[in-house]
Amino acid sequence: MFGAETTTRVNGRALGAAIVVALIFLTVACGSAAASSGAQASFATRQSHCASPGKVYSQKVLVTHKDKRLDWITLFLVCTQKRSVEIVDYKGRDYQDLDDFRANNEILSEDDKITLPRDFPSVDGSGKLELMTVSGHTGTSNSWLPWLVGGAVFVLSVVGGGIHWALARRRSVRASASDVDPQEPSA
Repeated sequence: MFGAETTTRVNGRALGAAIVVALIFLTVACGSAAASSGAQASFATRQSHCASPGKVYSQKVLVTHKDKRLDWITLFLVCTQKRSVEIVDYKGRDYQDLDDFRANNEILSEDDKITLPRDFPSVDGSGKLELMTVSGHTGTSNSWLPWLVGGAVFVLSVVGGGIHWALARRRSVRASASDVDPQEPSA
C-alpha cells in the first residue's frame, strides 16, 4: 500500500511540474513576441492634439524597403472634432496613432523601415525636427504561433499526466488487491 501511495504522489508531482514548465514556456514565448513587436513603438504612442478641427495636413514619410530601395509615401493627418490627430493612408484607412498605423496598415511590411519626425503625428510645426526610423509594420502574421505551441504543450502535458496518473492508480489498486489473502471457504 505504501508503494502505491508513493507512485501516485510522484505522478502528481510530475504532472504539476509538467504544467509549470508548460506555463513558463507559454509566458516566455508570448511575452517575448509581445515585447519584440512593441519595443520600437514605446516612444511613438503620444496622442497629438490640434487646434483646427477638420483641417487636413500631409506628411511625407521615407520608406526604405528590404532591397534598400527608397520610396516616399504620403500620410494625411486629420484634425478630428475632439482635437486629436488621426492618420489616414493613401488608401483611405484611418489610424488612431503611429502604433495603430504600424500594427494595422496594409501598405508596408515588417521588412520596410520608415523615417519620420519623432513627434509624429504632431501637426505643430514649431520646434527642432528630430527624425526616427522604425519598422513599417509590427503586426506579425505568425504572432499566434507561440500561443499555439504553448497551448499544445500545456494540453499534452495535462492529458499525458492524467493518463499516466490513471494508469499508476490502476496498477496500485491491482497491486493492493493481489496482496490481500483470499479467505478459504470453510468446509
